[in-house]
Amino acid sequence: MKNLIVISGLVVALATGSSVAQAGPGKGAGDGARGKAPQSKSKGKSKGATKRCAKVRKVGFVVAGTFVRSGDATSVTLMVTRANRHATRSGLVKVGEEFTATSSRIRYVNRTGPGDAQATDKVKVVGKVTQLKRKCSTTGFTPVATIRSVKVKGPEPVASEPGLAPEGEGEAPQAEAGI
Repeated sequence: MKNLIVISGLVVALATGSSVAQAGPGKGAGDGARGKAPQSKSKGKSKGATKRCAKVRKVGFVVAGTFVRSGDATSVTLMVTRANRHATRSGLVKVGEEFTATSSRIRYVNRTGPGDAQATDKVKVVGKVTQLKRKCSTTGFTPVATIRSVKVKGPEPVASEPGLAPEGEGEAPQAEAGI
């Protein structure tokens, strides 16, 4: 009895599975009843390309160089010595030329501020630049850089050896007497 129930269940499952498999996508009764006409593929591609090209990508860029001058508290000009490929391909930055970075977040390391910076200081600029997607027309497009941070780094201060007195400061400290 149990075998008969199992076999009849398998027959029913196989019969319904084959009818579902024959329907497939687009072959069901619902598509023909609604009267939708098939769409050509060329229409969809042209719309998709314009939609796809309407959105620009934002890619990260890094520019490094030496300090030239600071215009005010929010801008720094540097001589570019290195730039990643996003920065150079955008056309905004070229190695060997000056680049002015404007940001509200300028950090001075080992310096007190823009008046203390010198030409030997290293500058690093990090941000994002807009870029078109591949195979999109470049007519009327200009890349825009959004600078996240600028860091001006001076040389490390020279630390004197412990136990030695700096010049002109008197005598060296004496050792305490042991008990």
